[in-house]
Amino acid sequence: MKKQLCALLITIIVFLGMPMMVSALDLDVDIHAGGGAAMGTTDDDLKSGKLRWSVAAGLAIDVYALQLGALSLGLSSGADYALLNYYGITDLSAPPYSAGDRTAEPRYNYLFIPVALVGNLSLQTDKSITVRLGGFAAYFLGGKTDVVYDTEVPLFGLINGEYDLDDSNTEQWMYGIRAYVGANLFERGKLSISPGIQFDMGLTDTSVDFPLFPPDTSKDIFWALIANVALKYSLF
Repeated sequence: MKKQLCALLITIIVFLGMPMMVSALDLDVDIHAGGGAAMGTTDDDLKSGKLRWSVAAGLAIDVYALQLGALSLGLSSGADYALLNYYGITDLSAPPYSAGDRTAEPRYNYLFIPVALVGNLSLQTDKSITVRLGGFAAYFLGGKTDVVYDTEVPLFGLINGEYDLDDSNTEQWMYGIRAYVGANLFERGKLSISPGIQFDMGLTDTSVDFPLFPPDTSKDIFWALIANVALKYSLF
């Protein structure tokens, strides 16, 4: 697992170092932060969920290598920290548990490493649209979950309380797709302010329920929709 993380970091370092060797490329750096909604989907008919909130902040680097009139095309990468909150309900009314509904409110902390194609369309001399389409690998940093049962069943470990989320009950890596659209406004020289919308959709099962009884055999994936504001600087 550590080897995978090192390989990803090396890839990003190499990617970010390339524009320094090719002065003809255009390179934009933005620092962004924002918040929005998060929710999950599952293939288990006994599970349902509700919308909850999420926040994220990070750095994006866009490298443009191709110019087609008003459209610039290239690659984008960076790193984001995200706090994702979810609310799930599981029906455990059937024997042997007979615990009624279980509600869980997990809070996940992730490091996102995105890689995407990026396009920037100039609309006027001081305005443009940036679009990023690609994927991400997200590394789980830790978290907590609040669990409440209609009826506690200590024999099976079904006890109300707050529990740690770690590598014993949560997958360390999540993979998915990302889409971003932002408007570059209020340009002052090489600086601009860029409000945008970002959508992340997980494609891999992220966790097993805690406590470990009953065992989780379903595929649970999560998504987040975040509105953010970026301070963008064009290096060259």
